[in-house]
Amino acid sequence: MQQCVDMLLQGLEEFDEPAAFYKGNRIVQANQKFADLFERDIAEFNNLPIIDICHNDSIEMIQDFIRRRAHRDMDMPRHYEAAFRTASRQKVVMTVDVLKLHNTEGAVLAILHEKV
Repeated sequence: MQQCVDMLLQGLEEFDEPAAFYKGNRIVQANQKFADLFERDIAEFNNLPIIDICHNDSIEMIQDFIRRRAHRDMDMPRHYEAAFRTASRQKVVMTVDVLKLHNTEGAVLAILHEKV
């Protein structure tokens, strides 16, 4: 799994895509673009609870999505908007694209972009 995750994150990084893998309610690994987007050190994202970067306006929705994804809900949106917190900004609205991939041991790929 680790080699697949590393390769995907590196490839997305080369195309300026901020991306992270998460499993359950924790981020398991992120690329540097993702860390830059949140103004944090990349190592901070290893095993970080997703809620730690969510703005209060989106916590309930994100928790619902995590719960539904755990129950393999087939009606889950793959593209949505949510509010997050960065090191310097209390609320940043971002678009989120979520992909379920093979060979990632249940981890899910999220690609985020600040909405302008």
